[in-house]
Amino acid sequence: MAEANPEPVPEANPEPVPEEKLNHFLLGPLKLKTTLDNVKRTVFVVIDRNVSTDEETGAVIVGADCTLQVFGYPKSSSNLPRLSHRVKDEYVTQENLLYDLTLKSSTVLSLESYESKNKTPKLALVLPSTIKGVRQEDYIFKAYNTSKPAALIELKTILRDGPFKYMMQVDVFISPDQEIPAGLALINVFSSHLGVVNRHNKAKPVTRYPIFYKQKKRRNTIPCAHIETRPLPLVVTYEELNHFDPLEAGLRFEVANKMHFLRCDHETALEVIQHFERHKYGEAWPPVYFVGGDPDDDLESVPSTDSRSTASEDIHIPVPGQSLDIRPRYEEDAHIYKNEFITRRCETDPKEGFMANIGVFGGKPTVGGDWLLQVFICPLKKSQEEIRKEFANQQREVVCTLRAFQVVRDVSVSISLKQGWSHEGDKMMEVSKEELHSALEGSSQFLHDICLQHEDVTKKRFRGSIIVRQGMEKTLTLNILTDYEQNSDSLPGDDSDACVPTAETPADGKTHSWPLPFSKRKRMCELLDVECIYGNDWRLFAEKIGLDCQKLPVIANSNGSHTENVLTLWKQGHTDKPYDKPTLVEILQEMGRPDVIQDLQLIEPFVKSFMVLTVTDSSIQVGWEPGSLDLTHCNLYINRTARMDVLLCKKYTVKIEEKKFTFRELQPNTQYSISIEPLVQLVRGERKPVEARTRPKESAAIPVEN
Repeated sequence: MAEANPEPVPEANPEPVPEEKLNHFLLGPLKLKTTLDNVKRTVFVVIDRNVSTDEETGAVIVGADCTLQVFGYPKSSSNLPRLSHRVKDEYVTQENLLYDLTLKSSTVLSLESYESKNKTPKLALVLPSTIKGVRQEDYIFKAYNTSKPAALIELKTILRDGPFKYMMQVDVFISPDQEIPAGLALINVFSSHLGVVNRHNKAKPVTRYPIFYKQKKRRNTIPCAHIETRPLPLVVTYEELNHFDPLEAGLRFEVANKMHFLRCDHETALEVIQHFERHKYGEAWPPVYFVGGDPDDDLESVPSTDSRSTASEDIHIPVPGQSLDIRPRYEEDAHIYKNEFITRRCETDPKEGFMANIGVFGGKPTVGGDWLLQVFICPLKKSQEEIRKEFANQQREVVCTLRAFQVVRDVSVSISLKQGWSHEGDKMMEVSKEELHSALEGSSQFLHDICLQHEDVTKKRFRGSIIVRQGMEKTLTLNILTDYEQNSDSLPGDDSDACVPTAETPADGKTHSWPLPFSKRKRMCELLDVECIYGNDWRLFAEKIGLDCQKLPVIANSNGSHTENVLTLWKQGHTDKPYDKPTLVEILQEMGRPDVIQDLQLIEPFVKSFMVLTVTDSSIQVGWEPGSLDLTHCNLYINRTARMDVLLCKKYTVKIEEKKFTFRELQPNTQYSISIEPLVQLVRGERKPVEARTRPKESAAIPVEN
């Protein structure tokens, strides 16, 4: 019997098979559309890159940079069959060259792959622009047809092996109230920089957002104040990046003392941060974080990986070196009001969380010294008078008045300061919803200390703000305003400080002359003197107009109307806001006090015209033309004219910019009374009625047999 052939024994150290990678590519045909001229062309590309071989391992090393030349087909081939669009070497001429691009890994912005409506593959290449006034250049390549996507796929593979090799791309949602516009975007993390760019893919990304982002939006929510934004892309190098941290519902990064918040799921945020740290720290990754001091100190300051901070720990609050301008900027002829009361969601019963009060207490500031502030959070059921007495015993007065807000998710607090003051420590205080709830149930309060250092003694007027966020959304802003040399022991009626010109007082020393009639002034005092459990009273009014916080305890302990004293100080020029009617309306709208605006008749919402547009047997369409420029919504009422019963009247709330609305499912040949009620936020205007009758229902012809 013949012996079987023995199996070959593998060599102990086989020689590596050399890997071949080209350095020159000729790809086409492709379709191209750019933002430079917005013209669709049929093109082909030529790519050249550096390829070398490692002498020790024999591995092929592809260079990070490459050149990409875009050529158009010659005009002589336009009338030929489609087979002529095959790429030929004789087409590569200087005459057919359209774009000559140099792609470097340190400057590229984005490479996005997606599909068109007819499922044709597309590839968007985003590069920084060299043209003045243009921030980016988009080159959108598209497969010649659905049956020939090979050239586009190979183009993407070459770019991903070269300048986009270390790019990590994540779909994010930019939270509102920031300098960059809100909405869907992409964040691309490279080896030397990161960029936030607009998405070319219009389809909604599949992102695992937290459950509270999947719930339906709150209805009747007034739009936030207009904040001037700068267009994308936002490109940040690692040297400019101060902080880059994950959050429960996304991530945040700080650039030039300004925080930016991006929504994404927590797991993706951790991957992005890990990708960033690998490139930033290199071989020293993962880094060892020290809470303070020199890394050569003892390791007791290094936090344990499994330890979690409790609500009673002292967590530092961020203090950027320059204040963030959070004041709303309005157009010259229109106002978009931001209702703080609605933002805090105090008008509804908390179903997903719990209600709490938040305020700031502190002592008297001294020039060149430290000023200790305490952020105070307590349950809503606790009396505000009791809270003030407790802090008065500790020689602490109100800096920011207490106000109620609804806690539905994790709370983060940051502080914004102007130049001349500083605060050392972490950039943000964070406490989870569960920790905060347990702290309020245990000790009935949550305290956090902030120590501010007065560095520049030449600056005496302090202006700062504490911003409270829940997840990514801004809940409220606590403004801190004071003068380090202010005499806080006098009121407007005293001779010592009757009309002292301040930095905001007119140069001639005269007070403002806008007349508020005595009857309206008295009614305003009656409404705002009543202390509200939500803080929407004279105390918040004094904070909104920019009154020195050292005046608040003096006004609270004085006789007479507190609102009258605040109005007198405002009229004398002791505040930051001008004493005029538009400013008063704006402040009352922010406070969520439309009742004061309504009773004082400060604004009267109205529409120019209200008419019937179309009528059918089951519907009536009405239209209107806005009269006031600051109208936000309108209420539409409809009822049968023959039965003017309030219980049968139906109400619809519509945005004012829609300018028309259709009532459906009406009875045929019936007279209806319709009226419109314009609204400026929650301030109601006078109703304007119209009447219309639906058409009779047409009877269908019934065939009859002979």
